[in-house]
Amino acid sequence: MKKIVLAEDHAIIRDGLKLLIATRTNLQVVAETGDGSCVEQLVQASEADLLLLDLDLPGCHGVDLTRKLRISLPQVRILILTANAQPASLQAALEAGAHGYLLKHEDAGELLHAISLVLSGITYISKGLALIIEPAAIPFDEATTDSEIAITAREREILALIASGESSFDIAQRLHLSVLTVRKHRQNLMSKLSLHNVAEVTAYALRGNSLQP
Repeated sequence: MKKIVLAEDHAIIRDGLKLLIATRTNLQVVAETGDGSCVEQLVQASEADLLLLDLDLPGCHGVDLTRKLRISLPQVRILILTANAQPASLQAALEAGAHGYLLKHEDAGELLHAISLVLSGITYISKGLALIIEPAAIPFDEATTDSEIAITAREREILALIASGESSFDIAQRLHLSVLTVRKHRQNLMSKLSLHNVAEVTAYALRGNSLQP
């Protein structure tokens, strides 16, 4: 059972998050607060595995708190939940050590997906945002990127779109390719990089220089 602390100043949002998270038998909300000044204490006392953190909490700023927690409680995963889609805010959160950045307009399934990825050690970035940040700012836990592997410009482009959450159909539409061609590129990438599923492809794309054109 993975333990989660909710730090969100709107009670109605916290209630919704608790109901959603309760649908997963392997997740449990063990503490919640709308006050930024007590987040660190709650996370430590509850021995939480993950902190779901609003970027703008009364009593603190999410970026500053993230930076502090990464020093005091490095084992805790931090997923930012925010309405702030500004590239500068995303960049600052990642540079502070956040393990994920989820926009509040995403659907419930995307939230659960983000939580799962972050808990498994994969950096999550909300759909559409992964393409607008500097790759060097993206944290990762196990750097296995092999600079000797030859990846074409088209494959690199598809990697970036996979990382932003685009489906094969969406990528095909964007790049004016057939879905079959996109799937073939993805299969080639998985073979070249010794990856076994889309989650691993996403993890690879979100580290090193894979987001660069």
